[in-house]
Amino acid sequence: MVVAIAGFRIAAWVRETAGRGDLAPSTGHWVSTRSGDVFVQEKGPATGTPIVLFHGTAAWSELWRATSDALAGAGYHVIALDLPPFGFSDRPGSYTRQDQAERVNDMLMRLNVQPAIIVGHSFGAGAATELVLRFPDRARALVLVDAALGLTAAPSDAPALLRPKWLREILVSLTVTNPFATRMLLKSLIAKKDRALPEYVEILQRPLSRQNSTSDIADWLYYFAGSDRAAQSADRNAYARLKQPVAILWGELDTVTPLEQARDLNVLLPQAHLTLLPGLGHIPQIEDPKTFNDALLKALATL
Repeated sequence: MVVAIAGFRIAAWVRETAGRGDLAPSTGHWVSTRSGDVFVQEKGPATGTPIVLFHGTAAWSELWRATSDALAGAGYHVIALDLPPFGFSDRPGSYTRQDQAERVNDMLMRLNVQPAIIVGHSFGAGAATELVLRFPDRARALVLVDAALGLTAAPSDAPALLRPKWLREILVSLTVTNPFATRMLLKSLIAKKDRALPEYVEILQRPLSRQNSTSDIADWLYYFAGSDRAAQSADRNAYARLKQPVAILWGELDTVTPLEQARDLNVLLPQAHLTLLPGLGHIPQIEDPKTFNDALLKALATL
């Protein structure tokens, strides 16, 4: 058993040899910030209302492709970004919500983007909300999709067991960066299991051969396993300060961030309109792209 587990870590070392430019799609480009380059994919008219898309754990900008196309077709200027350590942005080793918000703020400043509609999915909703709270002039509205904000759980530190980096690397090599596990992990997150399609599996696997992926994601894992106590977006009282209009979209069958979290968030944000997506789970934008995109466009029209 020990030899088999060690084999996955060794396989990751052997596999992770590609540079970011070898793997990233030509549809995107890098934007320099004070904490490294951020990979973004832009679509739609430059004069359209800007929309910034934050992805969830282990995903990257390409998983928004169907939504980006729908938004661009409706005249929006879409900016889908890769939140490090995932995708093809540089990995500076600092991944708190404040770090991510400052990074994205730098990126938007460099692109000279006007106040944007900020859309955050799952783990990315923390960074998205943090951006709006810390840099309110950047946002004209906020959309939260199955948001993993941790507001209903007591704050906690990362388990002491995870302090050794070698152990975190083993865990990551068995799961996140293990190409044999991608489809299984994706199916565990969605309600419509048949939507764990080869095209989505390929998207999620594409960055896995990037240099040092397992090691870099292991750094992130220690942060992720604890509570981001310094984040404004982790403070329930901070939500009363949000002045921008807010929309909440939630898969009704979500088991990762269950529906009670959506209702709790709606209590903190009574001005927000909650849209439930019947039959869908934690990643509604791939489980039923048309239903999700229609709901998102309808929500945007009310903001």
